[in-house]
Amino acid sequence: MSQPTEWPEYQQANPAVLVQRPAKPLLVDCRTTLDPEPWRAAGWRVHQLGRPGK
Repeated sequence: MSQPTEWPEYQQANPAVLVQRPAKPLLVDCRTTLDPEPWRAAGWRVHQLGRPGK
């Protein structure tokens, strides 16, 4: 289960809105604090340290 980050902007970010901004949507969560599923569902590739990729 993800833990809260001290930056609420990341927890409140809308992956579906942001996916159009980068040329290659990639989220690297080095602290493993975000729930990766909403990001993946919106089209992002997600890497989290210590968790195997899908």
